[in-house]
Amino acid sequence: MKKTLLFAALIICTSFAFAQDDDKTFKFGVGGALSLPTGDIKSDFTYGVGVEGTAIYSVTDNIAAFAQAGFAVYKSSDSYAGDAANVLHIPVLVGARFKFSGFFAGAGVGYGRWNGTGDAGGGLLFSPQVGYDFGDYHVLGHYTYNKIPQGNFSYFGLKFFRTF
Repeated sequence: MKKTLLFAALIICTSFAFAQDDDKTFKFGVGGALSLPTGDIKSDFTYGVGVEGTAIYSVTDNIAAFAQAGFAVYKSSDSYAGDAANVLHIPVLVGARFKFSGFFAGAGVGYGRWNGTGDAGGGLLFSPQVGYDFGDYHVLGHYTYNKIPQGNFSYFGLKFFRTF
């Protein structure tokens, strides 16, 4: 019995001694995104659903650099057009965020491309973001503005990431 307790104590102490810090310097993440269109696309689309990946590099305890890329499909509000009127949006952005007590705020810039209904376009993308870091999970709200030749492709959204 004493050997078992001693062995258990040794395992617990070793676990604490070699435990990895939750605030790793570099993290990858993958998750989903939900969006509500605004601006020029509000009348044509009802919502967007997508998948995104992220990479986060902690520069200091309070500053992180990030990159995000993914795709989202925006559902057309025209019920007669069916799936043919849906639009695919591909945002790619890099940015910085400030972290404090699990909360973070920052912004990213990059390029956004959309494709659908025979048209395609792309342009400068800007996305301010606020969220919370739950350790292995990140939840963030954002506004994304994508300037395109035809106007703008903008939306509010929520992103959920599982980080590794």
